[in-house]
Amino acid sequence: MVIRNALAAINPQGNTNKNVGTTQHPILSFLGIDILNPISIITKQIAYLDKNEISITNNSEVDDINSIIPFKLVDNQVNKSEDPTVVANLINNDLKQTLNKSHPRVFIYHSHTTESYKASDSDATKNTFNANESLNVVAVGDVIASQLETKYGISVIHDKTVNNVPDYNSAYENSGINLDRYLKKYGDFDLIIDLHRDGVDGKKVIKTKINGEDAAKFMFVVTRQNPRYAKHIKLVDSMVGISNKLFPNLINPLEITYRDWGWNFYNQNRSNNAILVEVGDNNSTIAQVKNTGVYLSRIFAEQLNGKK
Repeated sequence: MVIRNALAAINPQGNTNKNVGTTQHPILSFLGIDILNPISIITKQIAYLDKNEISITNNSEVDDINSIIPFKLVDNQVNKSEDPTVVANLINNDLKQTLNKSHPRVFIYHSHTTESYKASDSDATKNTFNANESLNVVAVGDVIASQLETKYGISVIHDKTVNNVPDYNSAYENSGINLDRYLKKYGDFDLIIDLHRDGVDGKKVIKTKINGEDAAKFMFVVTRQNPRYAKHIKLVDSMVGISNKLFPNLINPLEITYRDWGWNFYNQNRSNNAILVEVGDNNSTIAQVKNTGVYLSRIFAEQLNGKK
């Protein structure tokens, strides 16, 4: 763990005289630090922690992962599943444009098409993969596609091809081939979304409340060695900012998960506008993630149709 920009040595002159006070160190006095009062030093350090990024380096490799996951010490990390209810405007009518179905702007697909959710809070099913589109990530894609078209006039292609069956390890290769077909036919899209859900151990549900209803949290995944990384991180950072402004606590505190390579760069090398989004996890209910889909639609619409 590295704490960046920590204060330098408190006594730069090396003076060990116990009678020396802050009156002889005007800079320290200005900072509110009394070298004869250790509590003042600790207080300054603690106050500092909530303003700076702390990074954790994880050199372990699990399932193609060699990641550095940044996080920030912010209030919403103290209790991720019991955030206070946010009251937010769901639709921004100023973003709506005339729908042009002949010019699709957004392409949604699923490399892991059968990643699924619980039917309800009481669902004890342990199978986290389900071909039933009403219970897997396809259902979230349907919500996003519908919202973007009906509320914001953004034409969407939602491809529901099952890419991870029968061979899970070929999922990104299969979805990449399929994506290439659409790119050849339509050219680039304004936004290409590979929609997933996370997989976690344990039973804790990572959710928040918006307008009195539960919504699963989401996050982005990017690949650093991808030649288009600079464009991707700029795009993702923009949407993280939109999410935090409109719907505090909706995005997972991690915000962005970084991978070095991923499987085939998770196909993000195909376009500057390709993103991978994980909505909820295997503990989330289908109702929670469909709610998130509505809020994600607003975020995407703000990115695509909002004033830059």
